[in-house]
Amino acid sequence: MDDYLLDRETLSKFIDELIKKKPLPVNSEEELNTLREESIKALDKKVGLAIFNSLSDEQLDEYNAMLDREEESAEVFDQFFDKAGLDLEKIISKAAEDYAKEFLGGQNE
Repeated sequence: MDDYLLDRETLSKFIDELIKKKPLPVNSEEELNTLREESIKALDKKVGLAIFNSLSDEQLDEYNAMLDREEESAEVFDQFFDKAGLDLEKIISKAAEDYAKEFLGGQNE
């Protein structure tokens, strides 16, 4: 089972909306499902990179130490990001918007 930074349902809904907006180069349901899964993973990765690129080296060290101690509850993560002073909603929205532009316009390049 894959781990996602955001819940899979949220990622899936976002990707499904993008898929509705663009004709896709797929010839079967299987190809569509493969593209969908790849897109969900790519979006999750883009969001993760946007968040972690917003952290300082010290904050990244603290985050990694937290993982090493297996402190992985939603509450612990919320406290960490609050303490780090990140506006996660803004970062996630921007990453999703950038991904949507790439997805919808990237195949025309």
